[in-house]
Parts: sequence; structure tokens; C-alpha cells
Amino acid sequence: MVLGQHAGFSLSRGAIRPFGTWVIPSVKEGAPYWSTLWYVQTSYEPSTGQISGPRFIDAVRAEPWQRAGPHYDVAIVHTDLTDRSERTVQGAGAPYVLAAWEPNLAAVLSVYRMQELVDARSRRIALRRLALHAFGRVLELPGPGRTEAVEMRHGAPACTNRCVMRTAADVATSLDFGREEFETRTLFCAACTSDLLNHIVATHFSRN
Repeated sequence: MVLGQHAGFSLSRGAIRPFGTWVIPSVKEGAPYWSTLWYVQTSYEPSTGQISGPRFIDAVRAEPWQRAGPHYDVAIVHTDLTDRSERTVQGAGAPYVLAAWEPNLAAVLSVYRMQELVDARSRRIALRRLALHAFGRVLELPGPGRTEAVEMRHGAPACTNRCVMRTAADVATSLDFGREEFETRTLFCAACTSDLLNHIVATHFSRN
């Protein structure tokens, strides 16, 4: 809405529905989409103890609510998370990611690795930064086709400006970037803000 005002046209405020952990009482326990636990169970890999980000997002893509009314989904899980090999981080144990995403559909974030941050304020800063970055990925930031202030990192384009769309693949980098952006009151840089406006216009207005 604010971006639209700055650009000189009106946009309605998008609805945000924080469902949290939910159960549908009328659906049998264990059946597809009976609760948030089903998404976790469907995408969990026992051999590694991790959730497969691509399988989790596939479950979101196929859910009946997406078919009835396309929308963006963001989920936060406590279990460690993995993704396609080019996006993962090689650390102690199995390769992992802090978030997995699919443009124009969904993101799933894991707080598992954030537990190494014993200071509550540091955890909030790092998690806030992770959530903004992951949702920016859902909104196709940095914008497709952009050639300035962008580089490939971990299999995806990343902004090189001071911006939440810089890639922070591990907790330490996420916290360092998060502190810098918090102290300078930085969210999206000018280039990513422009990309965001273009995305909003493209997805909310037809060619007519």
C-alpha cells in the first residue's frame, strides 16, 4: 500500500492471516491436510532428521486452499531443514538451509540453527532478518532480469547492496547482517524496493 502511494496509485492492503499451529477437527487425524503436523510428517526425512524444503513446498502447492484462492504461505518449523544441493550449507552433520522457498508461492523457515544464539535479542534480530529475506524470495527479489548490484549465491540471485536480500546462508552471517540492517534502519535497498513495486504491479493488475 505504501509502495503504491509513493508510486502515485492506490493499492489495497493485503490480508495477513496468522494461523499458527492448526487442526481441522472435521478431517480424520493423519489424513492429508488435517493439521500443520501433516506438512511436517509428509516432508520429514528420518535418515537425516531434517525436513525437506521442496517436499514441504510441494504439499503447499497441492493444498486445496491454494487451488481455491492462490496466496503466499510462510511457515516456521523447529526441525532442521534442507533444500536442493546448490542451496545448502555444508556444516557439521548433514547439509542444511535456514529457509527454503518457491517464488510466488511459499517459504518455510527453520529456527533449529537459531538455537545456538543464546541471547534472546540476537535471536530476534536474526530471525526477523531471515523472515524478511525468505518472504522477499517469495516475491521474486532481486527481480528477474536485474543485472546491477546482484550476484549468484547458493544457487540463487542475491542483492549486493546493504539490504535484507543479501544472502546469509548461516546463523552468524544472518546475525551480522541483521544487526547492521537494524542499526541503519535498512530493509530493502532502492533497487529491491523498485523490484518489489514491479512485482506487486505485475501480480495485482492485468494488462487491461
